[in-house]
Amino acid sequence: MATAAPIKPSSVAYFYGRITREEAEQILASYDKKEGLYLLRESINPLGNYAISICHNNNFHHYNIEKRQDGMYKISDGRPFPGPVELIQHHEYNLDGMITNPKFQCVRQPFQRPIAFRGMTYTELENELISKAESMKNAKMERALGAQRDHLILLVAKDLHKKQPWYHGKITRDEADKRMTKAGHDDGKFLVRQRDDKKTFALTLSYRNEARHYMIDKKEKFAIQDGPKFDCLMMLIDHYHNKSDGLLCKLATPVPKPGYDKSALAKYMESSTRQNMVYSDHQIPGRRPSQTSLHSPTSPTGNSFPGKVPSRANSNRDRALPLLPPEENAPQPPPTRTKSGIIGRPPPPLPTGAERANWTGGNWEQPEDDQDRRIKIDMESSQLEKIYDDLPRTIETFSIRQSQLQLEEELGSGQFGSVQKGYCTLKREGKIPVAVKKLKSEDKSAEQEMLKEADLMRNLTHTRIVRMIGLCRADCIMLVLELCPCGPLNSFLAKHKELKQSTVVQLMWQVAQGMAYLHSKNYVHRDLAARNVLLVSENSAKISDFGMSKALNIGNDYYKAQEAGKWPLKWYAPECVYYWKFDAKSDVWSYGVTLWEATSYGEKPYRKMKGNEILKFLVEDEKRLQKPDFCDEQVYEIMLECWQYDKKDRPTFEEIDQKMRYQQQRLLSLHK
Repeated sequence: MATAAPIKPSSVAYFYGRITREEAEQILASYDKKEGLYLLRESINPLGNYAISICHNNNFHHYNIEKRQDGMYKISDGRPFPGPVELIQHHEYNLDGMITNPKFQCVRQPFQRPIAFRGMTYTELENELISKAESMKNAKMERALGAQRDHLILLVAKDLHKKQPWYHGKITRDEADKRMTKAGHDDGKFLVRQRDDKKTFALTLSYRNEARHYMIDKKEKFAIQDGPKFDCLMMLIDHYHNKSDGLLCKLATPVPKPGYDKSALAKYMESSTRQNMVYSDHQIPGRRPSQTSLHSPTSPTGNSFPGKVPSRANSNRDRALPLLPPEENAPQPPPTRTKSGIIGRPPPPLPTGAERANWTGGNWEQPEDDQDRRIKIDMESSQLEKIYDDLPRTIETFSIRQSQLQLEEELGSGQFGSVQKGYCTLKREGKIPVAVKKLKSEDKSAEQEMLKEADLMRNLTHTRIVRMIGLCRADCIMLVLELCPCGPLNSFLAKHKELKQSTVVQLMWQVAQGMAYLHSKNYVHRDLAARNVLLVSENSAKISDFGMSKALNIGNDYYKAQEAGKWPLKWYAPECVYYWKFDAKSDVWSYGVTLWEATSYGEKPYRKMKGNEILKFLVEDEKRLQKPDFCDEQVYEIMLECWQYDKKDRPTFEEIDQKMRYQQQRLLSLHK
């Protein structure tokens, strides 16, 4: 007897197609986040995976549904099912790893159709698949639209871009500029063209009334330089609609190619924006989701028991379910603790004796500094930033002679050197204010470390990262850097407690943007703290001090230190101390501590605690820093997400970027 074919997700009314996690949350929020309310969506990437978004205790939770090689579908640690719909039907009556049963379907509105790609519904995709299957010789329709469906989608999707309004075919860069200008510049307007080599493409993006061009390479997959890889142009364009991810802004509106059918364009725009119509038509005015749980069904609220991370129970009902499977080649994270004991291996013993001597530097923190670090300069901060942004990046300008430098007062000092205010005379720009980092030690190893820092910084170009202007080799090595007149964030906030929390959150949102960029370039900072965030003004922050930063080797997503050093333990995640391994998620932990420093106006974390006491507090007692007095509850919740013991449960900086942007806008509206 033949096995019945699985139910197509596109045939059920609670399937929304390929929408983002944030869009799913907005849809669920418009229905008041009813307990057990859920929807099914297709993952943006990779192709063939799905996700359940569900409400529990007024929060959102997301479960990845992976497609196995045998064609079956399962959530992590769950049972396999022939399709996502069958999986949901099972969980309606059985938890089996989910935090709550999917009880109520979040049904699409009558005018809504599930989205396959931006500007294309599932009905339209199905028609394309049928047409493609019929054109293939010796192809069995049932198999092509069943077991081989994902392969067929790839075949179809590889040519779908040719039918899109944003694809202009083979035109020159100058012609792309002309078409963009004619359409009118708006941030996010875009078009895609084929380049002369016929093997690559180019994305033209409008930003601040200028056309910016990005090459789309296609070796094995489609990708913008240093960006994620996709199976087709359609998926790439979808991705950059959802995230800027290295672009100057997200994609918004296509520039239609000349002669593109107006009715087809109207249909494209309707399909592209249909999801947003749901929120505006049905959401309560002014209401936004108050709390999200993007990583773990047990994300703490921070309200029921301040300073304590909720324990995970051992029952199926409360068992935490990872959003995604463990990353390949990643270091094994510390264990997840429960009230009844340890799941998996126990944590290593706290370092003692000789071991402790290797990381006593972990108690290091910036000396007390009662001075207001604001530096007086004869120009506005915006003018200063523009000077640095316009500086050319050439070998000639990077190499600076000592005669070009004029050094003034010392701004601060550290383990290996000092920083002085100064001026640098450049050929084109003339005399500009700078900060000069000087190596005071003749130690060759210290010199090599500073040269490594210089090599790293010269490759970083982001408005939220301190710009390196050049390197001077004189009596000592000197790094010539962008001057940030208001000094370190912690010192500034300690002297300016009148600053509104919305402004503090804005500064930390900027830090998240800079860290997202840093990790997109495959670097870990390893020393993110408020002392290493410098202010150009009270509204503009930049990440500095890359002396401990490391570039990750190709194929590795973490860096393993060979020995402990003078480490800022109070800002480090437990896995850094136990295993000396650092990655993007350990920087996320440090960001949480930095956010705590900022919202407490420069207070010191774990103020009187030493190394072993901190580890006991975090690991054995499962506690966290309490909410600062003036910190908003929702901002504190972001800190607690950053301090999840299992690093897989911590958000990415891209997600923190989105969260902090929303919090800044929310707080700003409250302060008006």
